[in-house]
Amino acid sequence: MGPFRKKRQGTPLKELMNFHGKRLSYAVERFGADELVIGKNGGISVDAENNKLTVVCDGKPVADFALEGLICAELMSHNGVDIKGAEYNSGRQRHIVAHYSALK
Repeated sequence: MGPFRKKRQGTPLKELMNFHGKRLSYAVERFGADELVIGKNGGISVDAENNKLTVVCDGKPVADFALEGLICAELMSHNGVDIKGAEYNSGRQRHIVAHYSALK
């Protein structure tokens, strides 16, 4: 195909599974330049069977993403993950930044 291949859409499932089970100290939702804390003390769950990634804080799901077209990338500081994609039920686009907990 040459050097100008079509850009891949979304993060592959194999890479998404690296985020499964990560503990979080807090998560924020980004709205342009603004951020809103949506929860503290939680984790990330990737459910390949139901094609869903869930961010859980304080024992409650604060964000459910469809895996189709989901983009997840670790922050350059390696202390969190940037998640962009469509909400599982409504399809609304969301941008979440989740910061890892220091606890193992």
